[in-house]
Amino acid sequence: MKSTYDVAIVGAGPGGAAAASYLAKSGARVLLVDKADFPRHKTCGDALSPNALKILEDLGLLDEVKNIGYRLNGIRLVAPDGSHLEAPVPSKPGLADYLYIAPRYQLDNLLLRHAIAMGAEFEPNIRITGLQAEPDRAAIIAANDHSIHRFSARVAIIAVGANISLLQSVGLMSTPPAFALAARAYFDDLTDLDDIMEIRFDGAPLPGYGWIFPTSPTSANVGAGYMKKSPNLPATAQGVLEKFLSHDPVREKLADGRRLGPVKSYPLRMDFATARTFGDRMIVVGEAAGLVNPFTGEGIDYAMESGQIAAQVLREQLETNDFSRSALRRYDKRLRARFQSLFVWTIRMRTLYMNDWLLNPLIRAANRESFVERSILEVLLSYRNAVQALSPRMIYHVLRNWM
Repeated sequence: MKSTYDVAIVGAGPGGAAAASYLAKSGARVLLVDKADFPRHKTCGDALSPNALKILEDLGLLDEVKNIGYRLNGIRLVAPDGSHLEAPVPSKPGLADYLYIAPRYQLDNLLLRHAIAMGAEFEPNIRITGLQAEPDRAAIIAANDHSIHRFSARVAIIAVGANISLLQSVGLMSTPPAFALAARAYFDDLTDLDDIMEIRFDGAPLPGYGWIFPTSPTSANVGAGYMKKSPNLPATAQGVLEKFLSHDPVREKLADGRRLGPVKSYPLRMDFATARTFGDRMIVVGEAAGLVNPFTGEGIDYAMESGQIAAQVLREQLETNDFSRSALRRYDKRLRARFQSLFVWTIRMRTLYMNDWLLNPLIRAANRESFVERSILEVLLSYRNAVQALSPRMIYHVLRNWM
């Protein structure tokens, strides 16, 4: 490990690794550190949206992702009353009309190895014990099992996912956000799968949903997540998943399968709309900036996109050697131009629709009106702003299908 770098990135998940790849490719001296060594397991739904595939294509990794992932060509939404919508992944110019499910154990390692191939230096098993902005640098103290390391960078990127302790220590978070919770397990030897991403609002607590994401013709990532706690819910995310797995339609679908390994739970930060994304000599990417979709829980795309935006901004600042707050605010402005409206309206959509009274007629309306079907799918995939789901036209069709 050298003592000075252009950019130090804390966290080697998709956001940190994407930023490292873009910056190192442009010639920046990049240090990427993580508390774990890779490959390592990461609990997630493993879904790669067409937007995520676009970033992976830009990185030159799409073919390799296709080798480790499983292609899904459709989406199935199941309402609380059991009615369902099934449709192909909608097309959009410049984006794939399919999705991939790729285990994070392989995906994250692929992204990291690409960053290293681009010239980034990687140090695993490193815990950051101090990060301080100084007039001319970001000074970092780190530790592993054997020693203390001190190094500095012209700017730091924080990409630590849902772990908020570093953000609190550097003054980028004063009050902990409300976390969503989720749990997942892998199943094998299944016989009732197709190439469809299944999102179920039956058998899971609202606001939230359960999912069955095939990882092969005979295996799947199965999970459940919910947005807030309730006295009527199991005490843990694992308990919520067990309840979802016991729901009759889900139990029957998985009846021939066997669970691989234990159930794993994880928190989700969805507070980007109000989160801080930069400070003195540092910026924040991915879930550390609350960039997880408030309706779907999808975050891999947002992590990689924010890493790409961070690299674009920092390349400019590295050239001018301007790391003032006003300069780094450009990152926040670009990030909010891309995501702020999406998050604000998606939260409003979740508030309106994530209940038995409106989800049922919404799915029924989607089966009867192509406009409603396409609108729902495009909002879920972040192709269009969730304001579409709250338009008078949409609400009219939902109310028409109330009974």
